[in-house]
Amino acid sequence: MKKIEMLIAAPASNTGKTAVTCGLLAALKQRGKNPVSFKCGPDYIDPMFHSRITGRPAGTLDPYFCDAETLRFLLASESEGCGLAVLEGVMGYYDGIGFSSEASTFTVARATETPVILVIGCRGMGASVAAVLRGFLEHASGDSMIRGVIFNQLPAKLVPQAMA
Repeated sequence: MKKIEMLIAAPASNTGKTAVTCGLLAALKQRGKNPVSFKCGPDYIDPMFHSRITGRPAGTLDPYFCDAETLRFLLASESEGCGLAVLEGVMGYYDGIGFSSEASTFTVARATETPVILVIGCRGMGASVAAVLRGFLEHASGDSMIRGVIFNQLPAKLVPQAMA
């Protein structure tokens, strides 16, 4: 059975990545799926939340210190025996060194070939949400790796339209 992997990313910090990741980990754990978690980049707080939920140490995938081969090795070896691996991005999806995407969450997604669920914080937005999503899908040359989207804090009056 192939291990299922997903990476939770966002356009920016403070949009709900950690809340979505922790909620997903808790739901998977409750269903007996024995998930393992990882954090992209240097962070010690979010992995503590992950570990509290899963009951196991969270891994770190840092593209600043590790090349693509090492990222793949760490993901494979630290998730061995688990059917589900949930990765949480850091900062904005394409935010890396300076104004580049080097050493970004996007770098991890591409290196590990992990599908991405983009969490867009919709507070104070309406139709602009579509423009943000389109920009993220089209920004990368080639495959953005984005396979799904969660509209977080979507105004209630827009929910029926978004679900249509």
